[in-house]
Amino acid sequence: MEWYLPVTIIPGIGMIVLSTSSIMLALNGEITQLESAEIQNIEIIQAKLSQLKRLSISIVFQYVGVLLFLVSGIINAILPDQMKISETLLLVGVIVVSVSIIILLIYSIKAVTIRQKHLKI
Repeated sequence: MEWYLPVTIIPGIGMIVLSTSSIMLALNGEITQLESAEIQNIEIIQAKLSQLKRLSISIVFQYVGVLLFLVSGIINAILPDQMKISETLLLVGVIVVSVSIIILLIYSIKAVTIRQKHLKI
């Protein structure tokens, strides 16, 4: 494995981070609007806060994945004889990013349910 392989994955994860951050900002705006509305639906606000927490956890996993990819590439470049450590970090990074994507999938599924509840008001 070449040292630059883990580093080439980072732009793709950066796009996921950007997308997740954008979703978080939009969701935060929705929560603020719901809180300032004359008729507050506490159930919807709590569900959206739960979604915001889910997104926050997902983005933390994405950041950790990027860190693991960077460290893997650096170790591979500086210490080419330590291939096992580099490959382990790369594998753990892939697993962490996969967990993040699973959390995003759960977010997406739950977001539809929350939107349906919200529109029934």
